[in-house]
This record gives sequence, C-alpha cells and structure tokens, in this order.
Amino acid sequence: MTPRLALFGLTLVLAGCSSAPDRFYTLMPDSRAGPRPVATTKVERVVVVGPVTVPAMVNQAQLVITQGGQQMDVREAERWAAPLKEEFTAALAARLEALLPQMAVAVHHQSAGIDAELRIQVDVSRFELGPGRQTALDALWVVKSDDPTSERRGRTRLAVVAAGDGYQQLAQAQGRALDQLAEALAEAVKAPEHALHGSPAP
Repeated sequence: MTPRLALFGLTLVLAGCSSAPDRFYTLMPDSRAGPRPVATTKVERVVVVGPVTVPAMVNQAQLVITQGGQQMDVREAERWAAPLKEEFTAALAARLEALLPQMAVAVHHQSAGIDAELRIQVDVSRFELGPGRQTALDALWVVKSDDPTSERRGRTRLAVVAAGDGYQQLAQAQGRALDQLAEALAEAVKAPEHALHGSPAP
C-alpha cells in the first residue's frame, strides 16, 4: 500500500470514529406512570389497533422536521425507535391498553387469528415536528365492530407546544398529543352499546 493510500484510509477511519452517534426517541408512554390497572372482571372485548396510516414523507426511522413552506429536514442522526408508523401504532395501543383495563388490546400486524370485537383504524394526515417548539397532529379515526352500522367516526386535531427546543422535547410533545388521541378513542370504545350501533339514545 502506498503512503498516500494509507493516509487516505486512516482519514476515513478517523472520520468514522469522530461522527456523532445516532440518538433514538420513542412515542411510547412513560413507564414511570405506573403499571396497568388490574381488571376486576374477566376481559370483555378484544380491541385491535390498526391499520394506521401516516404521511409517506414522515414514515421513516429518521425524525423529519418541518421548516416551513415546502421544506422538510430529515435528521439522519435523530431517529425513532422504529419506523414512524410502527412506533405510532405500538404507542397508541399501549395507551389504549392502560385506558381500557377490562379489554385486551392488540396491534393490527400482530393480530392474525385473533377474533376481535372492535377494530380501530387511524388515518394520520398531519404529523409535524416544528423547528422550534411546535408540533401538530391531525388524524381521522373509526371504531368498527362486526355490525357495519356500528361505526363511530371522529377527527382529532391537535397542536402541542414542546417544553424545550430539543428533539427529545418534540418527541415528548407528540407523545402528549397521542395521549389525547388515545383518550378520544377510548371514549368511543367505551360508548354504550346502543350508541356504538348508531341507535338513538333514550
């Protein structure tokens, strides 16, 4: 090997060693919030979460920052723990599991062979991490059962301000938006049977 090639190889090695490590973020609820409440009766229903859709641009492992206008900034070193659609679905299911202690909650792509009484579909049209502290979430959702007349539909539109300028604070702000989305879905799931089936309330 010539001295020039050796020097070039050493430069590449040093550059690789000096690159900043990837940082990973999650939308999962804070485990410090405590364990799931123990149901006092047997499980009454099985709820499957998904499919969930998210905009193609943000459905990747990297965090995508909205810079305003038409500009999107993909942060290569700032990553979700899983591609966004998977992370979003798992985080939403985890929240619903805590909010619905008497129901079994499963994720769509892991529910093969499960006979679910209820299914939740979510179409996320907007999932934004702002360059400062602003985040946005806009989602249409539907709760379905075996009865085609039982659908309950809704839309959740949220803007949550992060507690700081960092990427971790942005992820936490979107986590708080998921808290509110999960609460809206839990209320739809727990609606009285006559309401879920579209019958007028007495």
